[in-house]
Amino acid sequence: MHAHIFHNYKKSEATTSLQINGQNIAFFVDPIKDTSEFLSSENGQEWRLRFFIGSEFEKELTVCFDGDGSPNKFRVGRACWLNNNGKADSNSGLVARASLFLRQSESLTLSRSVELTSDRNLLADRDGIAYFSSSSDQFKRIVLCQSLAIAYTKVLSDCMARMTEFVRRDLTDKAIELYEHILRFNAAHYFSLPILLERHEVFAAWQVMREHYHLNVLNQELTQQLSDVAALLKEHREKQRTAEETAVKIALDSQRTSAEAATRVQKEREDQKDRRRNFLLSLAGVLLTATSLLSLLQLTPKQFSENAVAWKGWLLLPVSEQTVNFEPNHPVDKTVIQE
Repeated sequence: MHAHIFHNYKKSEATTSLQINGQNIAFFVDPIKDTSEFLSSENGQEWRLRFFIGSEFEKELTVCFDGDGSPNKFRVGRACWLNNNGKADSNSGLVARASLFLRQSESLTLSRSVELTSDRNLLADRDGIAYFSSSSDQFKRIVLCQSLAIAYTKVLSDCMARMTEFVRRDLTDKAIELYEHILRFNAAHYFSLPILLERHEVFAAWQVMREHYHLNVLNQELTQQLSDVAALLKEHREKQRTAEETAVKIALDSQRTSAEAATRVQKEREDQKDRRRNFLLSLAGVLLTATSLLSLLQLTPKQFSENAVAWKGWLLLPVSEQTVNFEPNHPVDKTVIQE
């Protein structure tokens, strides 16, 4: 039995809830099971698998059994079951077929495989696996594990590629958004051990898948990349904050300069008004003085003499009586006297 796993493949005809040997899929931990959907076609030859439902990185895979095994751009994995009839000794005679399936050569040996139980082995190479056992049902469960490993690989690899692109093109907003999505995915969907511990053989098979697809290494690289990106984002925010503070300071300085300029203009206007007012007062004083002088020039000698005597008498009076008792013999411009 062969299985071929495709990503972004043709629309699947699988519409029935997937069961293996009449049982629902129950060997994944709850967070994986609750965010996945497993459907099968009526004849069981095609599966539609959805992982990480509700996340930014939902993946849909199609599994076809015993179909066309020729490579194409949509195929992301493959698997074969080699029936050893429950006899471990038979595995050495089946490894050549496994090697031809995985490598198109007979170069692989049984020593490359991992013993899951006393009579069951799993051999992983390149994009595929070969399972030696007497149980086709268990083979299907292992294909489900392989599909999850491939879904994880796609998410981790795609995230690193997208983050690298955003950083290289200085798309800060998109990098921040992707950073947040990845953190949520790692917290809610990524598990190093997504298989229940009591499912001994499937759990052991998952450990083989995890190592073969380098999931821990990819996750560590992604985590390191996120750490580096976080440092870059922090530096970016610091620069942005400094730029904003500088802009505010420039704006305040500009406002202060404008206020000072406005104050100077106002003061210059007031000074100009004061100068004009002083000029007008000075001019008025000059005119009044000139008028008084003209009045004096109009007096006859006799009038001047009489008025001089009157002024002398007036000046000898107490200050409080000067304004009321002074009555010159001839009209005199009082503005002159007051001055």
